[in-house]
Amino acid sequence: MTIPNMDRRSLLESALLLMGVTVTAGFSTEAFAKAAASPKPFLDQKSFTLLSAIADTIIPKTDTPGAVDAHVPAKFDALLVNWASPEHRVQLAGAITKIDDLAREKQAKGFAELTPDQRKELLSAHDTAALKPVPRTDKLTGMRAMMAGPSVAEPGYAKLKELIVLLYYYSEEALTTELVYEHSPGGWTPSVKATPETRATGGLGMF
Repeated sequence: MTIPNMDRRSLLESALLLMGVTVTAGFSTEAFAKAAASPKPFLDQKSFTLLSAIADTIIPKTDTPGAVDAHVPAKFDALLVNWASPEHRVQLAGAITKIDDLAREKQAKGFAELTPDQRKELLSAHDTAALKPVPRTDKLTGMRAMMAGPSVAEPGYAKLKELIVLLYYYSEEALTTELVYEHSPGGWTPSVKATPETRATGGLGMF
């Protein structure tokens, strides 16, 4: 999926598209924040713990907050229960379950029970296989054809991963710690030395 503008509204609109939202009655950023803060869960506790482990593996906590710190699993579940289409709920829940099935097949344990290193190794291999480009079988026309990304082996996993990243960068935790805010960028600088402390820059549009 191509995101034309990297501001918070565009990130949330992209997340809604990935959820297959066709009706947005009752949706607002305020309603979304309220639903995420007091979720009426779609996922049961076991599945929510699994989702949290997957999100934590994709965006772990380092010197900046991770996906769990940014409450990505709760926001993901709020979108599932309140706004996702039935078809997309099944697809995303299936993508989550498949990762757990792979862990049980290869490690004889659920994904959430693995060590962080075991989770990373298993999910990295699954990521490579799931996002492998494949010939497109669906027929897209018009704007959908222009906006669609490449066809991949596991579209459900692709949506799951993209939603986790979108919801992370939608969060205050990511915007205020991982990115550097420049309200009014200065003049052109031909060479900026990158260090381990260097952060990507979020301009006015990110807020």
